[in-house]
Amino acid sequence: MRKQLVLILLMACPFMAVHATHYPVATVHSVKCIEHNDTSIYVLMPEGIEVINKVTGRKTVYKKETGYFVDQWNAIEQSGTNLNSVGQNALAVAHNTIWVGGNDGVLTRIHDGIADTTRHYLDLSLLGDGEDLWPIGIESLVIDQNGTAVIGGTNCISAIYPSGEKQTLIFPKDHYGTQVWKMVIDSKEDIWISCMDSGFGNGLMKYHVGGELQVVSDRDNPDLPYKSGYVKGMTIDNDGYLWFASSHNDDNGWRAKLLKYDGSNYASYDVGASNNVPASVECDGQSRIWFLPTLGDKTKYEQYSKGPLCCFDHGVITRYEWDVETGYCYCVDVDGDSVYIGTDNGVLVFSDGSFHWLNDTEAGVSEPTVNKSMPSQTYDLQGRRLNAEPKHGVYIQNGRKVMK
Repeated sequence: MRKQLVLILLMACPFMAVHATHYPVATVHSVKCIEHNDTSIYVLMPEGIEVINKVTGRKTVYKKETGYFVDQWNAIEQSGTNLNSVGQNALAVAHNTIWVGGNDGVLTRIHDGIADTTRHYLDLSLLGDGEDLWPIGIESLVIDQNGTAVIGGTNCISAIYPSGEKQTLIFPKDHYGTQVWKMVIDSKEDIWISCMDSGFGNGLMKYHVGGELQVVSDRDNPDLPYKSGYVKGMTIDNDGYLWFASSHNDDNGWRAKLLKYDGSNYASYDVGASNNVPASVECDGQSRIWFLPTLGDKTKYEQYSKGPLCCFDHGVITRYEWDVETGYCYCVDVDGDSVYIGTDNGVLVFSDGSFHWLNDTEAGVSEPTVNKSMPSQTYDLQGRRLNAEPKHGVYIQNGRKVMK
């Protein structure tokens, strides 16, 4: 789900109009993210991760009851946040490692079954608001070829190097109120960042690890070819081009668009009413673009989808309806001839022209999980875990500042 915690920060800004954001109530089957590699499908749900072997159907489960993500849930419980509407938001799989990011800045790496947790903060002095620390609610996550994790939340991104050092960058234009929706990484290791709720021109940005943030789309900048402060779904196609979804004002008024960007120019394709901007976008092996349109009902949960599954192929949009109850839909992933849709009721699969639930066919016997729970960790004020007994000073433990 999209996080709400940092909205508290915005309330300190009297010139900002802050409005309440509503989210669907998570169920134990709600699927926020889906990833895959050559061997497995990775499904992120509120209780943890299911890893399904694509050949055997064997399912390995990582969840709180078996010692994983304990720090995430401890942080949520201590903050008093609604447990039904927040949790683990971001998933990445790289270098034989599973990465999971959640609210309250908690980032977990699972490698060879062993969990390693760190917590990450935004120094508010970078925003000119004192010297306090706020957790970076991790909304999206990518890993570069060197193993550097880049996390995106509200008003900032942070690069966490394999050494444990990090670089935090504030969004370049009037940083308040800009919330990362999606990040993707291309073959040049450029990271593209889409943002929503952004009235300040940070709708689309680009970042290369070690460099600076670059604003690519700004509705108020006449020197940029595309002008929008609101971008959602993104993907990289088979030729290395960026596709992104946005709402744009053209000759027909504000309309939902799919845009193909070659680094200099945009090709724009109309996909519907302005409030139906695709929430999730993926490319298949035939260079077709699959997407889920935003529901667009502003009286309910306009951020997400209730279908249909759409395929954009050389300018033609084909819509595929399903006849089962899915609840809200959050993400789409394409693996070979199968399209996976993350919903409130599990993973819906589209293949061979029909829909079925993932667990009805692919999932097999659950793999035993080993309890990997660890004692409560202590972090310094930069969110780095301490491997030795801390000296005298102020530290972070269980999500709170403590004096040693």
